[in-house]
Amino acid sequence: MNKDYENVLEELALVYRLKQQAEAHKKESDALLEGTQALLTAEDKQDLYHKMFSVFKGLYNYEVCFVLQNEGPKRMTCINSTYAPLLDTVWEIDETLSRAVKSTPVALFDIRQQPIWQQHLSLFDTQVTSVLYCPFNVHQQQAVIVFCHQSLGYYTQEYVDMANRYRTFTEQIAMGMHAKLMALETVRLKEEKAQVEKSLIDSEKMASLGLLAAGVAHEINNPIAFINSNIHFLRNVLPALSRMQNIVVKLSQSQSDEERAQLTAEAIAWQTQNRIDSLSDEIADICSESEDGLVRVTDIITSLRSFSHDADVQDDETINVNDCIGHALRLVNSELKHRIKIQQKLNNVLPVKGRTGKLNQVLVNLFVNAAQAMNDGGTLTITSYNDTTNHNTVVVIKDTGCGIEKHALQKLFEPFYTTKPTGKGTGLGLYISFSIVEAMGGTISVESEVNVGTTFTLAFPAKLAHKKTAQQCGFNTSGDDT
Repeated sequence: MNKDYENVLEELALVYRLKQQAEAHKKESDALLEGTQALLTAEDKQDLYHKMFSVFKGLYNYEVCFVLQNEGPKRMTCINSTYAPLLDTVWEIDETLSRAVKSTPVALFDIRQQPIWQQHLSLFDTQVTSVLYCPFNVHQQQAVIVFCHQSLGYYTQEYVDMANRYRTFTEQIAMGMHAKLMALETVRLKEEKAQVEKSLIDSEKMASLGLLAAGVAHEINNPIAFINSNIHFLRNVLPALSRMQNIVVKLSQSQSDEERAQLTAEAIAWQTQNRIDSLSDEIADICSESEDGLVRVTDIITSLRSFSHDADVQDDETINVNDCIGHALRLVNSELKHRIKIQQKLNNVLPVKGRTGKLNQVLVNLFVNAAQAMNDGGTLTITSYNDTTNHNTVVVIKDTGCGIEKHALQKLFEPFYTTKPTGKGTGLGLYISFSIVEAMGGTISVESEVNVGTTFTLAFPAKLAHKKTAQQCGFNTSGDDT
């Protein structure tokens, strides 16, 4: 009977131990799941540490938690904490902390008896007395998580055993945190890189506008000047037209032959002086000329807007490269006219994805470079066509300028490299053009021969949105590219 009773007690004890182990494993699994979720959902470094400290809160029920990392011989530094005043504090490695770093978790019954804690206790806004050191190692970097509780002797051997069981978990979480922090840092660096690139593009765009400002102003001022002159002419002829209108009205209201004869004589005198037929032709010419001038001004302003205002446009805007070529040529017209012959060989090409303003910036830069390479005049040939083999829309810009030497061609798209004299170029134009074309999924290449000329070739993935249009442009749409 006694033996049976003892067997039952042993079995109950075994069941109890198994139950405790199961609960411990469940608690560890829940903590690991919560930690993984925290790693996946953290938006930044502080959010990540906040969530991880929350995970450890459920395990160790601390008042304050902080992380110490090796700083140098006999020293550790607080790299993160639930209590901000502890950040960056330096801790000497005494015998107890050294034991934790090198081997196993250590519980301190009363930290007020520990010399290294004396200089730090004043930093706490709540009284802490019991401490648990939990060591871990990530990428060969020794570190210790310190859990603090206000109750004397709170962290017993049970917590030490639990910390030993969770050491692998702690290191896995720490490794996950390290990987997540690196990922967040990568994202941050990418965002900073994108911001720097945007600033460079904007500054180069402003530099281009500054270079073109005088010419664009001249292009706008010319039609405005003759429109203004035409308005003055119309204002001057209005009184004469009003006099003829008065004669006609009086003639229609006249009641005697004598009055009609006098008005007829006035009308003949007006006609002799003003020549109504030539005046009508002149007014028609003036209206047509003014209308053409306003169209020119509107086109230039539209080109300026497409060049500089694309902040609210999505990167997947559909771009007509032929339209962009037209906009860019209008902006650089003052740099080209009178000395450079322009040949356009624009075919019916498929659209591409990107931003109109950015593509215009590339074209303006290439056109200005071509103009500067042809100081003594020459021919600028612009061609667009569909590359049906590679499903690309291609733009070729060829000048008959001074050309570029072979050693310079290899560095042409590097930032701050320029073949222009000091003060004539920033060395960013082609680098930024290369970056814009690459961001659009395209390529830019250059061929040049000294004293013969230079050819830039831009190729962009064609947007095969409409099968009929693609077939009209010569693309084979029988495959999966439609």
